[in-house]
Amino acid sequence: MRGSPAGNANEPSGARRRPAGCPVDAMLDVVPWYMGLPALERSVVRSELRTVSLAGGEYLFRSGSRSPGWYGVVTGLVKWSSRGPDGRSLSLAGFSTGSWFGEATMIRREQFEYEVVALRPSQIVILPRDTCERLWNHNIEFTKALMMHLAQRVNWLMASYTGNVLLDVDTTVARAVAAQCDAEQHSGFDGRLKISQEEIAALCGVSRQRCNATLTMLAREGVLRTHYGGLTVLDMEGLYRFAKISRKPAASRGTSG
Repeated sequence: MRGSPAGNANEPSGARRRPAGCPVDAMLDVVPWYMGLPALERSVVRSELRTVSLAGGEYLFRSGSRSPGWYGVVTGLVKWSSRGPDGRSLSLAGFSTGSWFGEATMIRREQFEYEVVALRPSQIVILPRDTCERLWNHNIEFTKALMMHLAQRVNWLMASYTGNVLLDVDTTVARAVAAQCDAEQHSGFDGRLKISQEEIAALCGVSRQRCNATLTMLAREGVLRTHYGGLTVLDMEGLYRFAKISRKPAASRGTSG
């Protein structure tokens, strides 16, 4: 795991020049809570970010590690999972570009009780806890965004528990695809997901063959189309129906940070 500051804090903000097409800036530009900060605060936050690069299969952290702050995915795909005493792993969620996670452990100042591993080469930013604390003490919009993330996380965990206990594999796979679509809604999502069948299977904790069977069924129903390098969702309402999620697609509900 390779880490580095996302900016030089000793250099005056006016003199700093970001490389054209910087992935970190491209991600931040579509994060509502960041764009809602005053310009000077955005500059300070940007300079305090740390970046971490992960190879596929490399762990961002393991259970028992201390939280340094709030994590955001710049590029790539990471999996959030919990491992039992017998070594078995339960997949909880996947985080792709634009996703933020780890807020509950950061706020509690406790050790992680789960682990996060990169499913492909990924770049992560870390917003230090001291920076987050300054923001939630002085910026109500940041505090609202953080609380919304916590509420969404609780809702997702309830749905994940239901899926692992009560739902069949087809529904679980459909929910994993729907979750990735929701994560992409902030960035002008056009239905295309750069995610492989192996990665979807890993997020769901099922075999690639079983995952492929579900995707083939969804393709046959006109919900999506698989192709090299990913898939394209053709019918969001149909995907939500197969995922047994009783809500309209995120695009019609408005986006949230």
